[in-house]
Amino acid sequence: MPEPSDEERAAWARVRRSATGMCHHEARSALATARKAARGGSPTGRDAVVARAEVEEWERVTGTLADHAGPYDPADDPFVQGEQDARGGPASVAPRAQTLPRQR
Repeated sequence: MPEPSDEERAAWARVRRSATGMCHHEARSALATARKAARGGSPTGRDAVVARAEVEEWERVTGTLADHAGPYDPADDPFVQGEQDARGGPASVAPRAQTLPRQR
């Protein structure tokens, strides 16, 4: 399977930001809107890739919320966490400085 493009990753990130705090019924409504937008005007090229990525991510988020009571939070999404682990974490974090016991 080919590596996702930057446009696809950006589309996923937009969906996750939009979905944060949504409950299942709200995400389902957003999925319906994304599907309608993807069909409307029959996007081509880059626009089609982005529209498809957005729909697929809304489908995944909606599926995640179907098994989970409460609002969506990327920090609690196993897929997002696995993706971040595979890419080296959410951000480069410098190792903690080792602290030595204080001398009295």
